[in-house]
Amino acid sequence: MIQPEDLIGKNVYKIGRAAAMCWIHFGRPTEVELRGRKRTLGEFSLDLDCPWRIRNSSGSIELGSADMFTPASGHGLNEDFDWDIQGNNLFDEKAKLLFSESTQIVVTSAKLSSNYDLTITFSNGWTLECFVNASSQEECWRLFKPELEDGDFIITGVGIDKL
Repeated sequence: MIQPEDLIGKNVYKIGRAAAMCWIHFGRPTEVELRGRKRTLGEFSLDLDCPWRIRNSSGSIELGSADMFTPASGHGLNEDFDWDIQGNNLFDEKAKLLFSESTQIVVTSAKLSSNYDLTITFSNGWTLECFVNASSQEECWRLFKPELEDGDFIITGVGIDKL
């Protein structure tokens, strides 16, 4: 089974979202076929369906899960604001700037708390903190290799899900 420690030494390949779920790809680019389409993804993928934040070395938040619901620069918060349109929200805007293709950010540590919160430290001094926020079998986050059909490391509100 894949473990968070497997990310150590892997670079952040790309970051994005599907609706309100953040995904982060790590490691070498890998071509896979998903739903009949060839896509280039990272060697590992981390899907975050829980509150999370990325803090810089001085502790300030650079990017967080709630940024998906805040308008990007140039967009006003009004009845026409649709956070789910790619590019409309602050997450989309900041993720593109902070994790550009020219950025070389590498995982230096990956740790789980006793509650299965995940903390990943990066070579630039930033830290990703993911917080389990459920008391049920609800999935909070998942680490997996996109080309594998099993072996996912899935965290729910009650611990590791054994698939």
